[in-house]
Amino acid sequence: MAEIDKFTEKIKYLKCRSFFPDYCGIRYTSGILRKLSGKNANGNPGKFTDEQKKTIIEGLEKFISEIKTL
Repeated sequence: MAEIDKFTEKIKYLKCRSFFPDYCGIRYTSGILRKLSGKNANGNPGKFTDEQKKTIIEGLEKFISEIKTL
């Protein structure tokens, strides 16, 4: 079983299929799905890049601010 890093472990609670395109501008592809499982295309350990993590965090902040205004 692949080791999933702490960042990926936490964002798995989101509905990533709709969250990534709507709030992060990241297309939900098979590569993203594999990263969520802790693997890359070759079955080796895979994780999000620092730039992707930054984009996801910005998307979370946008999402949280929208929830606060409801």
